[in-house]
Amino acid sequence: MMLKYKAALILLLEGLASSGLQMITIRQTAPYVGSSVLTTSIVISCFLGALALGYYWGGKKSSAAYSRTLIINLLFSISLFGIGLSYVFVNLFFETIIEMTPLIPTLHNPLVHLFAFCLLIMSPLVFFLGQTVPLLLHTSNQDTNKSEAAGNATALSTVGNVLGCLLTSLVIMYFLGVGYSIFINCLILASCLVFLLNWQSTKSKFIIAIALISLSITYVLNIKVSNSIFAETTPYSNFNVADHPKGKRFIINRSSASFIGKEDRKGWPYIEMIKDGIFSDDASNKEILVLGAGGFTLSAETQNGAHFTYIDIDSKIKPVAEDLFLGEPISGQFIAHDARNFLLANKEAKWDSIVVDLYSNAATIPMHTSTFEFFSLVESRIKDNGRVILNVAANPMLNDSYSANMDKTIRSALSRCITDLTQFRDELVNIVYYCSKNNQTVTEIYRDNNTKAAVDGYIASMKTKQWEE
Repeated sequence: MMLKYKAALILLLEGLASSGLQMITIRQTAPYVGSSVLTTSIVISCFLGALALGYYWGGKKSSAAYSRTLIINLLFSISLFGIGLSYVFVNLFFETIIEMTPLIPTLHNPLVHLFAFCLLIMSPLVFFLGQTVPLLLHTSNQDTNKSEAAGNATALSTVGNVLGCLLTSLVIMYFLGVGYSIFINCLILASCLVFLLNWQSTKSKFIIAIALISLSITYVLNIKVSNSIFAETTPYSNFNVADHPKGKRFIINRSSASFIGKEDRKGWPYIEMIKDGIFSDDASNKEILVLGAGGFTLSAETQNGAHFTYIDIDSKIKPVAEDLFLGEPISGQFIAHDARNFLLANKEAKWDSIVVDLYSNAATIPMHTSTFEFFSLVESRIKDNGRVILNVAANPMLNDSYSANMDKTIRSALSRCITDLTQFRDELVNIVYYCSKNNQTVTEIYRDNNTKAAVDGYIASMKTKQWEE
């Protein structure tokens, strides 16, 4: 019979790794499906469903075979965790499924891809780990009633879940990166084997060898290979810098978020369009707030006397951009903060221009920064003659629900808006919205029964510089 404290420690460690698995799955799939309540609900639902099946299946196992079953489960779990959650495998999985389903609209949905990944990779892993609680009930003291033993085991596993959430996302992933988070969680599972193995048995050496091989593969895939691919991994993003024939690209979560030219220090076309909006008049002493730092290219070429404040939730974006992308300190101030929370916390502050360029991957805007309430909040933080400039990846034809609804949401919250396009085609492109407060000009509808359209148009044309040249 296993000593009571060993069983308790295994339950605690299993709970810690299980919860860490959930956090890592959400983080590793974010570059492909974004980060939203929809993606999180799929991961949690698959996790809980597999956990329930694990509890049920584990309860069916014979008490005589509990130790052997736990060892087999842990060996499978270490291998599946270390390989299946590695960036190399995750990237291969999503790239393959994307290429296989382009002509099948339903199956080409990113949420379907996430569901498939959870069912094939995460759920079997949770199923193996979920059996730990009922299997270890066989080690409880015969004098302890079943309800008390089940309550103690579940409580210990849940405490491990709580610790796993906090340690994985707030400590290990933050300070060491995603790769080390996976490797450390696999080490935690491997340590459970230490308490289960009969060290006098010759089979133990074979089991240890398998575990060490799995851990070695895990280390190579998640640390060595990841370090060669990424400049930095954080709880929010994968950062990488790649050469471009005309400069450098700053890649965030598989998206070429920023570009900077070798000679002219200019950015992507939409960035130059945003600059035109900011610097269309005298920018001296203007305060510019940028929500979503990207590669800090808005102020990389010139500031024209303006002061830039960049807000981004990821604190590590600044040193990566400075060291590997810009090659110099950023121009302006950087504050690591959630964009919406920052605006709520700075109620009295006003800016001449606010630029909104917030994405969790190539096309996904965080849900809480894509609503009428958020855009209204942004408008309330600009000065009377200020402007809001938005970069939105949408279809310029507005022929899908997302693009049409996003356009209506923006124009409802920010009533004076015009747009500029980087390209006009039937797919997602960068659409730049230039918006101002509805307090500058009294508007009315032109009718057939008066000449106001002609008179106003003539007066406006007299103010245009091109007529003077």
